[in-house]
Amino acid sequence: MSTRSDVKAFNHNQGDSAAVVGPARSRIRQVVIFADAAGALTITNGNGGANLLVQSFPTGLHTLNIPDNGILATSGAYVSAFTGSSNKLTLFLS
Repeated sequence: MSTRSDVKAFNHNQGDSAAVVGPARSRIRQVVIFADAAGALTITNGNGGANLLVQSFPTGLHTLNIPDNGILATSGAYVSAFTGSSNKLTLFLS
């Protein structure tokens, strides 16, 4: 039997300092981007860890669903880069 955990939403705005978003260990389940301008994002496994997700995006609203059990960030989902202008990022983590 698998164990289920609650999914919580965490926001990060373009221009915010690079930081761990959410708990120190989590699974990335979904990413939602509202882009006023085209840009890109990089999420690493903690500060200085391996790239977990690198994604570019055009202007508009974008939803990236992560299949299966999501992407495990053992040291936290660290938003190391988020470019564009006035862009907003929501990470759904469990």
